[in-house]
Amino acid sequence: MTSADRVTLIDAPDEAGRTTATLVASLAARLATLYAVSGAAAVGSMVAGFAAIGREASRTAEGAKLRRALERGRVAQNGDALWTTLRIRQWASLAPAAPLLDQLRNDMALLLAPNLQETLALLPIPGEPAAGKDEGEEPSSEFLDCIVGMWAFSREMVQAIEALAQPTRDDGPFEKQPGDAPPTGSLLR
Repeated sequence: MTSADRVTLIDAPDEAGRTTATLVASLAARLATLYAVSGAAAVGSMVAGFAAIGREASRTAEGAKLRRALERGRVAQNGDALWTTLRIRQWASLAPAAPLLDQLRNDMALLLAPNLQETLALLPIPGEPAAGKDEGEEPSSEFLDCIVGMWAFSREMVQAIEALAQPTRDDGPFEKQPGDAPPTGSLLR
């Protein structure tokens, strides 16, 4: 396993450290919130979260390179047209950005927790409200920010899942089993 394949789990120095109980409480609070918010608010928060990730990722060499490539093609022009005409920018910019990478990392940490079963037996665990932190005004959520954020999020997710599978992964050749049907369909139809 290389250093790029490792899951990074770092507690912020000015906040309480994560425990299995706080990670379960965070997940439980996110799930409980779904009963109290509209689908539009939940999805808007996710779109704003991807846009926030995209702004950050666009500051890296690899993210900036991807963003420039997207800007040069039809993707950016058509995406901006959709976001303007359908008011996606306005909608996503009004929603608070969900901390999607933090949530992903916390959920992956739960899968590795040695005491998860014992902690789940202690439920209900009260969640800590995410609201109340005044971070200032959110920047406008743009199409390219969102698409680059989705790219960065998916890369992090793939790396985390591969790191979880690494201890038991068999990297030998894949052999087709008798009766296996070939994949059908196309991603781009």
